[in-house]
Amino acid sequence: MTSLSDNLVLLTPEFALAGLAFLVFATDLLLPEGRKVYLAWLSMAGLIALMLVSILMLWDEQESLYDGLLAVDDFSLFFKVLFMGIGVFIVLSSMDFVDKKLKHQGEFYGLLLFSILGMNVMAQSRELLTAYIALELLSFSLYVMAAYAKDSAKSNEGALKYIIVGAVSSAILLYGVSMVYGTIGVTKFDDIAVAISSASEVSPALWVGLGLILVGLMFKVSAVPFHMWAPDTYEGAPFPITAYLAIGSKVAAVALLLRFVAEGILPAGDLWLEWQIIFAVLAAVTMLLGNLVALAQKNLKRLMAYSSIAHAGFILAGVAAMATSSVLTANGILYYLIG
Repeated sequence: MTSLSDNLVLLTPEFALAGLAFLVFATDLLLPEGRKVYLAWLSMAGLIALMLVSILMLWDEQESLYDGLLAVDDFSLFFKVLFMGIGVFIVLSSMDFVDKKLKHQGEFYGLLLFSILGMNVMAQSRELLTAYIALELLSFSLYVMAAYAKDSAKSNEGALKYIIVGAVSSAILLYGVSMVYGTIGVTKFDDIAVAISSASEVSPALWVGLGLILVGLMFKVSAVPFHMWAPDTYEGAPFPITAYLAIGSKVAAVALLLRFVAEGILPAGDLWLEWQIIFAVLAAVTMLLGNLVALAQKNLKRLMAYSSIAHAGFILAGVAAMATSSVLTANGILYYLIG
């Protein structure tokens, strides 16, 4: 177990990322019109530097921070580098849109950086409330970014649907967390696994709580039948944000789902066999509907939305195949996410 000072040092990339976001906000106030493009380069330079810092500082680190709330390990480092790499890609692809459409460009890049911070903490979380707070930081940033095409009625409609469905899914997830805690008195993933495996029988309330958590995560992954927000939101959002929703937010939700399954459900033994069936059914339905409906699309963004839904099905198929005796399935999911 690391000391408090060591905990803070190991979280240097997260503190630096938050500082970079505030620096971009402040720089936006000081730069004159015509030079706002420097904000994009500042954001990219900061993200690339933090990728290198993360690799140098955290390579081969295997630590549990704050009594098991956060993990610093190879899994979280992989996703940190991936998220910041996605951030660089999104900044590059959005420079033209931001320069032409937005007056306060620093707000856009600052929100992007805060969303990456939320994703980083999601990948590190080993406890339900910590994961929920990180998820909300990501979600609130995306709600605003999805509505940046303010002169478009479709953008306003898509962003409104995203906010409403996102708020409902967050409420469902949080209610599931409360039911799990009310039933077994713990929220850490490994403690949940121990409580389930040591119980003589699983309480129905615990089943409901875990089911609600699964529903909340499926909304974030946009798996069928929890995908209804994706097509309209993708269509209304600016193109760079559509790409970000299809890549970044999906990967972050999968990172949280993988850690929750690997640490909270897989070790529970017989319970996992029943969850495998649930994930397999969700995967099959999501793949089938996503691909079939994508064939009928004439709008590129809606095609991307249903393609993203179909990809969620392929990922869930990998989750359904996970086993305690092998890491090959998890490695395959990570490789697929990079692709």
